[in-house]
Amino acid sequence: MNILEDLLLQVAIVVTLIFAFQLIYLIGFGRFKYFRLMQAVLFGVALVLCMSFPVQVTDQLTIDIRIVPLLLGTFYGGVETTMFLSLLILIYRSYLGIDDGFYATTLAVFMCIPIFIFFQSRFLQGNKNRRLWIATGLTVSYCVCSFLSMAIFIGLSETFLGAMLLYTLVMITVVLIFVAMNEVIKETLVKNQQRVAEAKDAEIAFLRSQIQPHFLYNALNSIAALCVEDPRQAEKLTLDLSQYFRIGLNFKQMDTFTTLENELELTKAYLNIEKVRFGDRLAIEYNIDANPNHLIPPLVLQPLVENAIKHGLMSNERGGTVTISILEHDDKLQFAVEDNGYGMSVAKQQEVFGSGSERTGIGLRNISRRIKLLYDSSLQVNSTVGIGTKVSFELPYLPDRRKMDDKGHNRG
Repeated sequence: MNILEDLLLQVAIVVTLIFAFQLIYLIGFGRFKYFRLMQAVLFGVALVLCMSFPVQVTDQLTIDIRIVPLLLGTFYGGVETTMFLSLLILIYRSYLGIDDGFYATTLAVFMCIPIFIFFQSRFLQGNKNRRLWIATGLTVSYCVCSFLSMAIFIGLSETFLGAMLLYTLVMITVVLIFVAMNEVIKETLVKNQQRVAEAKDAEIAFLRSQIQPHFLYNALNSIAALCVEDPRQAEKLTLDLSQYFRIGLNFKQMDTFTTLENELELTKAYLNIEKVRFGDRLAIEYNIDANPNHLIPPLVLQPLVENAIKHGLMSNERGGTVTISILEHDDKLQFAVEDNGYGMSVAKQQEVFGSGSERTGIGLRNISRRIKLLYDSSLQVNSTVGIGTKVSFELPYLPDRRKMDDKGHNRG
């Protein structure tokens, strides 16, 4: 009975450390750069503690549950963690003394590690039931290897056989509990990530459904203003806009990206309308140095230009200039829309970005929210009353044309 109690005490130590590891993962450190190193160190601490307080079976024989952190490190830490923990076992056992127990440990490790590494990839590729079977099989194989190595170097006795049987049963139970617990945690994380992704997709789709009619409404209003002054020009711009919507935008596919070229085409179509409407009061400058095939979310540029014209330049009689800059730098696309118009006070900026306003600033608020959802980034607004406003943001490269996939960080 003392043997079982001592084994359960070791289990309690390992439970505490592994629970701490799971807690670290749950609160978000699974994305941390050195998470794998933290994982290996934590398993190593558990392993050393197990070997430091072994269960005394006979005068010559002691046992511990080092198999638990070793196997869990193999399953969830990869080959590097397996080799690190194996080496740690041998180094620490040599520190405790070069005796028959050391030779038995060395032989058991060299017998088991190739088997563990061989089944590690199969464990990760398997479903929950298959993982439990593999965990059981590897636990038994380690116990058999330990039994054989200790029988060779230490010898057999009735006490030894009874202790090894109890040891094997406890090890199988503990390893299965830990693996099952980890699988439940993983399934819960995956489900939560799916729910978050679905909620994010739904909100992005809503925001796009909001901004696209908003653009169309404003563009058609601008064309309507030309119908009295220049019907032919209004007709031409209406046909141009219709052609662009037919080719460039697909309202049924809210979750697709567009190319930078298409976004610029849409922005220029809008600017052509506004240029005819406002004449010499509106000047446009471009500073474009980026691959036109880069993928970006649709309608992230035109609303900024619209805001610069309507709330920046046309709020005074002299008008002004809108400068559109798109540059590549450090694997990112840098966007900036700058005007030399009236500018915005702090109160006006709060009104534009606030949730309480109705239509004012819908473009800015919408883009800000979408960029936050997609890239965890934000708009940068620098504005001075009487001087002008600059709105800028950065987007990472998307290398090819494909639907957006939210990238989860899952761990086996």
